[in-house]
Amino acid sequence: MFGKFRESKLFTVLSNKFVLVLVAYTVWVVWFDPNSLADWYKVRRSVSEQNRQIRYYKKEIMSIDKKLSELNSNLDSLEKFAREQYYFKNPDEEIFIVSPSVPESH
Repeated sequence: MFGKFRESKLFTVLSNKFVLVLVAYTVWVVWFDPNSLADWYKVRRSVSEQNRQIRYYKKEIMSIDKKLSELNSNLDSLEKFAREQYYFKNPDEEIFIVSPSVPESH
């Protein structure tokens, strides 16, 4: 059986030293090289994720800048923000914080 395979055209192509070098080179580049294709793919995926995060944070910065400019331009909105977020009050006022009740389970 092996003799039949040795006489086939596939064996002659695969046993060619240029083909063997090409296969070894391809295996080396794809898996073992420090700049392998596998590592390149991981780095590319990481860069893509970081670019997505950059877009997200730029959008958040724009939103925060818009809120900041609104707070700096309007005294009423600044007071409303301070009262809602930080529970600021005037000296003659009292604050009551009402939180939703959680039903008790038996």
